Amino acid sequence: MHLSDKAQVSLERVIAKFQAGDLSAVTAITRIQLDPAAPMHKWSLTNKVLAFGQAQELDCRGFRQWQAVGRQVKKGSKAVYILRPHTVKKEDRSEAEAELVCVGFSAVAVFAASSTEGETPLPEYAPKSLPPLHDLAERFGISVSYVPVNPRALGDCTSDGSRIRLGSHDTRVFFHELAHAIHARIDGELTGGQQVDQETVAELTCAVLMDFYGLVDHTGNAWRYISRYADDPLLAITKALRTVEKVVKELQLC
Repeated sequence: MHLSDKAQVSLERVIAKFQAGDLSAVTAITRIQLDPAAPMHKWSLTNKVLAFGQAQELDCRGFRQWQAVGRQVKKGSKAVYILRPHTVKKEDRSEAEAELVCVGFSAVAVFAASSTEGETPLPEYAPKSLPPLHDLAERFGISVSYVPVNPRALGDCTSDGSRIRLGSHDTRVFFHELAHAIHARIDGELTGGQQVDQETVAELTCAVLMDFYGLVDHTGNAWRYISRYADDPLLAITKALRTVEKVVKELQLC
């Protein structure tokens, strides 16, 4: 099987995860609910795992498939690759019907939902009404998209704060990821993974924003969340207060 250099690198990256014992992609794709019209419903499990392993999203479609639903792939977006089997008919005189035999595979480039743009919204993903500060995020140049992500995470933010992906319509999830994005703008690129200081800043900022906008009291949830990461949550909160104040100021609330 001959693949382009880009396709080979992408596929090798997924294989490396499996070799390291990381089977999270298999678990995740069984829990993500997609638009019934999404092409991935016709894919093999292998291709679903390949796409999710590369993009961390499951709604991936070809260039023309996105155009067909009123979306365009953003300029400079990176493709992820799935495999297309090539079959031939194997004639068997002893049987009435010819048998299809796979003789190889070729790589097919597809693009994740968050790599597209257009007036046509992604089906069923975006909420009917956007949360507070969504427009401010756009003015800051932060891309916010509602896409099917790993349901255990609900949302994520790039380390440079340039892109937020949300797999939930819960305003708290948006506020948490927005806090990460603004934190990155203030202190520079964040450290990958869930760091105690970064998670404390994000969740405490979220609690402040929920209170500011008169939404559901989030204080108890914030304490429990921070306690998952910090041995001494009170100390973690105390250390985070100065940064939280900067984030809130950046959000033009004070």
